[in-house]
Amino acid sequence: MAASQLRSVTATSSYVALADIPASRVSILNGTSGTLLIEMLGDSGASKEITLPIGGSVGINVVANADEIRIKSVSGTTGVSIVIDN
Repeated sequence: MAASQLRSVTATSSYVALADIPASRVSILNGTSGTLLIEMLGDSGASKEITLPIGGSVGINVVANADEIRIKSVSGTTGVSIVIDN
């Protein structure tokens, strides 16, 4: 049976990687007061990022690890809760 882990990441105005944890899927809920931007490692660029509005959520399948995902906040530093399934 797969285990889920609830984690927090501090999103800043620059992209930061999620935790270095084995994963198959990562769920992100934007409970912050600003828009979040999400990109995949090795597949960056303005036309390839996911824009996650306030209150929005997304589930992303990853190859092997949660740190394949990078996240940043448009409004500056803020804490973001994520669920990592492995």
